[in-house]
Amino acid sequence: MRDCFVFWVFGLGFLLLMTGKETEMTETITLMDGEVLDLSLFPLPEGIEDDVFNVDLMAKAMGVSTVTLGKWIDQGMPVQKQGGNGQSYELKFSQCFAWRKWKENQDRSAKRSMERRAEQKAMLFLGDDSAAPASTLSAKEIREWSEAELLRNKLAEQKGQLVRVAPVQDLLDGLMVTLCNGLANAPDYLEQEFSLSPPQVVKAQVYFDNLLAEINKQISDGNFRAASVVPLQKVEEAG
Repeated sequence: MRDCFVFWVFGLGFLLLMTGKETEMTETITLMDGEVLDLSLFPLPEGIEDDVFNVDLMAKAMGVSTVTLGKWIDQGMPVQKQGGNGQSYELKFSQCFAWRKWKENQDRSAKRSMERRAEQKAMLFLGDDSAAPASTLSAKEIREWSEAELLRNKLAEQKGQLVRVAPVQDLLDGLMVTLCNGLANAPDYLEQEFSLSPPQVVKAQVYFDNLLAEINKQISDGNFRAASVVPLQKVEEAG
């Protein structure tokens, strides 16, 4: 009986110990919009210690300007202690780091969602140009035309006159990521390299944001998409 009691106490203590460790490992914060952010999903890199900074030092730690950091705070970046009336803001680096990584994931997911919605709407217009000519051809004529078109495409690809969509899309995606990152970081770079004032940084940020929006608009207006595939229709041939 005594052995059973000791075993039960030991088991209970072990369970409480493991529960305590799990609680320590999981830290959450509630953002301005009410969403709960699990900091354990975005831990600091190994060897990086946590710190509490004011706005200037946090901007320096994150490699951005105070203007950009102020925008992030307005967008919901967690603040450990609000400033004002001569008091400095206090921001915990681990929380700001996790929020930035979380926000980047959110932005990427939102972009992919918008792209999928645009692609779905583009499907409404597929086949508009090809339906009428296809309806005038027999199945045999469509097959012969498709075989000839395939040969022409292969020859054009070998000559470098035609490229596949996937590599071009991957290249453009990479270029757009590089361009977007460059435009997003340009105001911070200009501030640090040329000692721009906050109003000048804001003007630069607005200019680059408008430039990026115009690039996105031109790409969207270009309506780039793969061509539709015309299904072979069963046509009864005479004779």
